[in-house]
Amino acid sequence: MYPVVDKFLSFPTSVILVIAVLLWSAIAVFINLVIVPILCGRDGKKLGKFEAEVTSQIALAFGLLISFNAVWIWDRSDRVHAAVIDEASALITVLDDCDNLSNPAQAKEIRQTVAEYTRNLIEKEWPLLTGPPFSITRSREMIKLRDLAKKSGDSEMIEGIKSAEKAREVRIRDGMAYMSPSRWGVVFMLAILLLISIGALHGEFPRGRKLALTLVTLAVAFCFAVLLVHARPFVGQMAIRPTELQAVLVRAQSTP
Repeated sequence: MYPVVDKFLSFPTSVILVIAVLLWSAIAVFINLVIVPILCGRDGKKLGKFEAEVTSQIALAFGLLISFNAVWIWDRSDRVHAAVIDEASALITVLDDCDNLSNPAQAKEIRQTVAEYTRNLIEKEWPLLTGPPFSITRSREMIKLRDLAKKSGDSEMIEGIKSAEKAREVRIRDGMAYMSPSRWGVVFMLAILLLISIGALHGEFPRGRKLALTLVTLAVAFCFAVLLVHARPFVGQMAIRPTELQAVLVRAQSTP
């Protein structure tokens, strides 16, 4: 299931938006042509009076739940992006500290190891973030970097490496988390109920019903499209890029 979802989320934003609009348009057409006539009859009078308060309550529930999901998605994205920045900043600290070492050969070896570690993150680990979750293990380069820091006796360097590892754990753990299908499902069902209630509310007025369904359908489709575009921090057109880590790699390679 997840590979299929990730494949869909990797589409350009415009494609995801079009698909969302087409999907919800098809649902709205079905509601208008099938569900509403069953509930209200061909003349729209079978159901009787339908209070607008019902539609308002469903719309309120939909708005609240989709807001909760949006907050979860955007908060997670901000947290992951902050972790990437913290990871890069910690590695920059290691490079700064190694410049103050009295042993030039030791400092050079640490810079080379930082470059190798960062290159491994960018070229090997980063592409894995677009796939299924994987276990968080220390790479060979990180183990070597930890040993070199301990040998140097520089406490700030050791702390910087620990901070880089913690930020990496957050980046992987939170960045590869999926919002539970039940949360998507509840919002999806509420959106359908909202469209049905809109159709029933305007059962006697076909033209007004079509306009109301069109407007609400577009609003619902846009909401889902925005959530889908930001659903995975490392997948799609809005994915987080390793820009900060690339700057670390350039710094590690350019330092004499």
